Amino acid sequence: MRTLGEGLFALPLYLLFTLSGGPAWQATLPFALQRIASLLALPLGVLADRIPRRELLAATLTLQALIAPGLLLKTPILLTLCGALFFTLSTLTGVTASAYLADLAGREDLERVRGRVGAVHIAVDTLKDPFAGLLVTRTTYLPSLLSFAAFLGAAFLYRSLPSEKAPTPKKRFRLTEVWEGVRFLWQAPNLRPIVVAEATYTFVFALGVSLLPFLLLRVLEESPLVYGIVSSLLGMGSFLGSLLGGELSKRVGRGKILVLALLLGCGAFLSIGGATHWIWVGLGAFLLGLGSLAFFVVAGAIRLGEAPPELRGRVAGGFLFLSGALAPLGPLLGGALAGVALPLPFLLAGGLLLGLAPLVGRGWR
Repeated sequence: MRTLGEGLFALPLYLLFTLSGGPAWQATLPFALQRIASLLALPLGVLADRIPRRELLAATLTLQALIAPGLLLKTPILLTLCGALFFTLSTLTGVTASAYLADLAGREDLERVRGRVGAVHIAVDTLKDPFAGLLVTRTTYLPSLLSFAAFLGAAFLYRSLPSEKAPTPKKRFRLTEVWEGVRFLWQAPNLRPIVVAEATYTFVFALGVSLLPFLLLRVLEESPLVYGIVSSLLGMGSFLGSLLGGELSKRVGRGKILVLALLLGCGAFLSIGGATHWIWVGLGAFLLGLGSLAFFVVAGAIRLGEAPPELRGRVAGGFLFLSGALAPLGPLLGGALAGVALPLPFLLAGGLLLGLAPLVGRGWR
């Protein structure tokens, strides 16, 4: 419900700015606000560790519900303020929900639970934009009202869940707390290779996905319909990767799943980079979704499972900050390398994943 509520708010907001008749930079402002909000994950992670997470989630979602009717405002400045606050609260909700899920699931079952939740999230995320777009064509009131209802429903559901273990009494806030999650990830010898590989996978995933329309529409000269089909294959692979990564990690072993996911990603980039027909691009997109989500599910479960409960919010926020900072660099580097020779960015991405494969599987069963 939270994912649906976000889609019912975000897509109409993008459309309002795009169709407002303002300058081009104004049309892209909501996207910029969303990216900036992800960089606030570091300080927001502190809140997730200082305030009981169930209550924080319920309060944050209630605030987002109250912001949703802001779509009916017509003033760009007010819409910008609503968007900035909304995306900041979304970041806080995402960080807190990740930590809270780890509290409820426990270390032994976290991969399976994360995989199932991730698969549902991907399914809803795939459908929410067409649904929101359909509503916008009918009326401007329905998206905001349904977003309001979805967020209130999600807040109620969180309130009905059991509370996590009582938080450890906190001392007065210190600025160094903001970095404790990142410090924990880097100083843990067994987690460091996982974090580096996960950040690299995030980087190359953004690189590959950003080049798909250029490759299909301009290089292979295919139709927009083909690009839509390839995007759907990416989504199908992501859904299966999230589901299978969590379900198979116990049977096969977490280390083997991580290595296999990296190899699948490497194969995906080789298939896309050497493609002479869109079928190979579609196959590569499917494998990229499959490998990346399987890796993210298992690696995220390892990160949060190894973190102490009182530090999980900052661990989740710290990694979101790192991935949010790296993700925009992937498309920039990919575009620059594609201008030299198109296979280069895909070969680089595949080589990076292949080089990390021997490092991540050690010590994880």
